[in-house]
Amino acid sequence: MRFRRSLGAGLAVALAAAAALRAAGPTPVQVFLRSVVSFADADIASVSAGQVVTRQLPAADKPEIAAFGAVRVQADKAAALRRFREVDFLRRAPSVLESGRFGNPPTPGDLEALTLEEADVEAARKCRPGDCALKLASSAMDRIRGELAGPPAEVKPKATALVRRMLVEYVTAYRAGGIGALATYNDKDKPQEAPAEFRKLLAASPFLVDYVPEFHRYVEEYPRAHLDGAEDFFYWTKDKLGPKPTISVYHLTLWQDPKNPGRTVVCSKRIYASHYFQSGLDLMALVDAPSGEKGFYLMDLHRVRIDPPTGMLSGVLLGRIRGGIETAVTERLKAAKSLAESQ
Repeated sequence: MRFRRSLGAGLAVALAAAAALRAAGPTPVQVFLRSVVSFADADIASVSAGQVVTRQLPAADKPEIAAFGAVRVQADKAAALRRFREVDFLRRAPSVLESGRFGNPPTPGDLEALTLEEADVEAARKCRPGDCALKLASSAMDRIRGELAGPPAEVKPKATALVRRMLVEYVTAYRAGGIGALATYNDKDKPQEAPAEFRKLLAASPFLVDYVPEFHRYVEEYPRAHLDGAEDFFYWTKDKLGPKPTISVYHLTLWQDPKNPGRTVVCSKRIYASHYFQSGLDLMALVDAPSGEKGFYLMDLHRVRIDPPTGMLSGVLLGRIRGGIETAVTERLKAAKSLAESQ
């Protein structure tokens, strides 16, 4: 817990001091990367040269995985934010097989590109409370069993249409009820309450409270809370970061403080995943470069809570998931940098 709080507090200091950065001597960002995240001098030099550097972080317990990354971006921050609103840098990483952005309001047509794995279709038909290869609530299992009857040749298109409708309904419910509307997964021996798991991630991200308390409240209390300057988007992906392709749904909030543009955060909440993940929270801060220098730093802190693998291959599977989380941070920073620096 001490490391997590020092990481949050250190990032808060780096961000709060961004407007006062000076070229002479170590900058607050460099001090933060060295003293809090334990980047070596060579790592800091690589970040300053525009290369992405990442590392995995200690976690509070076995279900939590955390990774951090940073990179220097040679672009105007305001122009970059305009490009980030397109959400493409989050949807088009090399590990993403399929993706799409939800409209307002969301419709099944927003998921037209989504396909299902044969194994997932078969697993969905076999799901029972406490024994399911997919992360589903009991009500979803009942619905799938009721609607996916018939010959195997007819099941997959019916399953695809049903999953699209269910994901739209899920996003709609979340937009109305926020964290409290997240599912209680019943695929394991004990039900897993996604709202409680997500709040654990918020508690593990004290930087939100220390540096941007109003943004922390907005993230936790959406949609009841209001925050000037906040913009919300929803998107979905099917990725191959884990052992199985995973369908995920995200709520993205982009915020620049109208009273202090130096405080700029992009927050992505994983509000559903078909495998592995109970919840996820990604915080990307845009920190101004030293005064007189072009560009800004991107610092990305990514935390997830997972179902810890069990059995003989648990160590191998956990390693692949941990590596996938760090890879996701790398891909996200590279894609964001490329998008920001492109004409």
